[in-house]
Amino acid sequence: MTTVMDADLERITAQFDPLSEDYLADPYPHISEARGVAPVFYSEKLDHWVVTRYDLIRQIFLNPQIFSAANANSPVLPPCPRAAKALEEGGFRYVPTMTNVDPPAHTRVRRIANAAFTPKRVAELENFIRETTIRFCNERFQNGRADLVRDLAWELPVLVLFRILGIGDDQVPRVKKGSWNRILFIYGRPRSEADQVSAAEGLAEFWRYAEALVEERTREPRDDFTSALTWATDSDGQRLTREEAATLVLNLLFAGHETTTGLLGNSFNRLLGDRDAWQAIRADPTLIPNAVEEVLRLDSSVIAWRRRTTQATSIADVPIPPNAKLLLLLASANRDPEVFPDPDRFDIRRPNAKDHLSFGHGVHLCLGRPLARLQAKVVLEEVSARFPSMRLSPDVTLEFPPNVSFRGPLSLPVVWNT
Repeated sequence: MTTVMDADLERITAQFDPLSEDYLADPYPHISEARGVAPVFYSEKLDHWVVTRYDLIRQIFLNPQIFSAANANSPVLPPCPRAAKALEEGGFRYVPTMTNVDPPAHTRVRRIANAAFTPKRVAELENFIRETTIRFCNERFQNGRADLVRDLAWELPVLVLFRILGIGDDQVPRVKKGSWNRILFIYGRPRSEADQVSAAEGLAEFWRYAEALVEERTREPRDDFTSALTWATDSDGQRLTREEAATLVLNLLFAGHETTTGLLGNSFNRLLGDRDAWQAIRADPTLIPNAVEEVLRLDSSVIAWRRRTTQATSIADVPIPPNAKLLLLLASANRDPEVFPDPDRFDIRRPNAKDHLSFGHGVHLCLGRPLARLQAKVVLEEVSARFPSMRLSPDVTLEFPPNVSFRGPLSLPVVWNT
């Protein structure tokens, strides 16, 4: 006899699709339903086992021996032969380094990459973040209208990253274009084979750019982190290979700004949609850091991440085969009522907001989290102080990047009284 629960599980297994238009527009009803049906289930459309509960995802992050990061940067959907050929002919030689490798190899490279985000280096960037935010407000926020993504959040984080890597500001369009192609090819579902080939060609071009930066710093080192990576040695005195250094640079040129752009857009969207919260952070800016954590919990810019099993195992008593692909729904974990009471409510004073999993957990905990938090804090301080009456433009339908992992509005029009 088939029970209601069995029927629900069969339906979720057949229908759950994090790349569908409905899900991309608003994933949270789908995520809540999935979590209510099962802690883990198989998605036929994605060919991944989907994990929904906080405690399970946290334990998976803590066990890289069984749940490997090897597929973290692999295409969610297999590339067509033409796209694979475009990568090969484009010279794409991306190698496992940090986000998609496990200890001990991960430990070797992470020690080197840690130097990019030391407390001292991050603190030194605060003045630049504040000055650039003020400049953008003065230059781009005109006549009571602005777009908080296109006029601010799209560009600021990549300019901050360039201060670390030693890259000129004129490279913003190139890096943002390369990042977009990476999102589409690695984490998305192309609308056609031609679109996938185009994204693959763009990703290969992005790789060649990172590789050229490493080659340039090999010939002419500078006082920047790109040079430091190029010339860094591990604990055995061995330098990174050219491919390892280029892969790390490519990863920074993507993750070092895209997720922060999403965080800023999500922060403004959530806070401006709650007038009490907006007025509260204006009246008491010390509330901003915890407000940022609550945004990271409720509207993370990273809503899912991936792992692969190294052996047969089980999750919540569900047998999982070896070499199985897992989709960890961070957005579901962050709204798990077992951890966060009244989980769908936005509460900038929530005591345990910082317990979210948006930066991951364990050995792969996000390196750039202090810098992301600092940027969100400074930007919210400056914009809220300058524009007390700012509000979301009415009747605007937000659009989000078409992929399984990264979420933030592509545009966020606002208005205010002049």
